[in-house]
Amino acid sequence: MAVSGTVSQTTFNTRKVIDHAFRRCRLPPQGVSSEMIATANEALYLILSNLANRGIQLWCIQKDILPLYEAVSEIPLPVGTVDILNANFRTLTELTGTETSSSTAVSIDFSQDIQVTNVGVLFNGASTAYTIETSPDGSTWTTVATVANPSLTSGEWNWTDLQGTLARQYCRVVASTGTLNQSDVFFGNTPTEIPMARINRDDYSNLPNKTVQGRPLQFWLNRQRDYPIMNVWQVPNGDFIFAQIVCYVKRYIMDVGTMTQEIEVPQRWYDAIVYCLAAKLAEELPSVDPQMLPILDQKMLRALKEAEDEERDNSPIYFTPNIAIYTR
Repeated sequence: MAVSGTVSQTTFNTRKVIDHAFRRCRLPPQGVSSEMIATANEALYLILSNLANRGIQLWCIQKDILPLYEAVSEIPLPVGTVDILNANFRTLTELTGTETSSSTAVSIDFSQDIQVTNVGVLFNGASTAYTIETSPDGSTWTTVATVANPSLTSGEWNWTDLQGTLARQYCRVVASTGTLNQSDVFFGNTPTEIPMARINRDDYSNLPNKTVQGRPLQFWLNRQRDYPIMNVWQVPNGDFIFAQIVCYVKRYIMDVGTMTQEIEVPQRWYDAIVYCLAAKLAEELPSVDPQMLPILDQKMLRALKEAEDEERDNSPIYFTPNIAIYTR
């Protein structure tokens, strides 16, 4: 018997998620009003937001590169960040050569083939989208990274890690449209990272001098309503203005979009999300038979357990007990 020949190509958009949830509530299509659909959309947003309280969703782990500024100890994290999972302090080796700059581009000739792994752009005006390109001869250019407009202002850095770049003699940063608005461009390689230690609020508040400058290797995460703030110690000094903090963070699932868009969950989670939505609708909509509520709750818990049990990366886990207090 013939099979489809495709895997994970079926589109399961927001409309289908909501339609299936209403069916599991035993509501016929003709009994679903536009107001009920709006309620389902809002309930779906609440469900996806609440998943941040139920452990780590592997697809919501992202890498953020945070710039450092002299004498600035508070580093805001991107909106939507829930928590920091790992944080490393990173330094780079600056690559030098003959630079040529214009209003739209900055290029550098290293005089030999060198691999560029990291590029930073310091803006002196409103940021713009740009591309990073390399060339063996200064005439034929290959795009190695495309950077969307980072929405930064004057005096702010944007750092980009380059993946799979080859050693080339030339490298340049080019504005996609308009002017680049740069005051400095940093080309670097040989990134060296040191894990940063996370401390609690009490330890941070007990520091006798929170303004002492040096190499920041500790941080307290101040989890505010709109976005967390990373309070680093020591405060970066002028020796580390080209350094960064590389974070792997846990973020919220993307907002629910239009009915024709998909929700940002992997295929293995769809059934659980539909049951979660059906259970919440059964609780909120008076047209749903109250006897359906315990049934849907039970099925929701089972579907959630199946999805969460599979939310793992299967990597080895190592436990290192600290028994020094008993043996010294």
